Amino acid sequence: MSFLLKQKTIDITKDVVGKFNENGNFELFYDNECVGEFVQETNKLKLKHGYQQQNRRILKSVTVTEHPNMKYVDCDIEGGWC
Repeated sequence: MSFLLKQKTIDITKDVVGKFNENGNFELFYDNECVGEFVQETNKLKLKHGYQQQNRRILKSVTVTEHPNMKYVDCDIEGGWC
């Protein structure tokens, strides 16, 4: 079976959490990973590589696999597998 890797962008806005750190900076987290921070001097988000801001949303670039040659194969009743 062959697989293709494809870049995809997903919207993670609802899952991003902001926390103040010990230095008073406002950091953004997704899945317990720091993905960026809000810079007060510029009033802008500074996001790490693989993340972007677009239309007031935070997006993450991910690599997904696709199966372009997937075909349905019927069960082998005598062999006991599907």
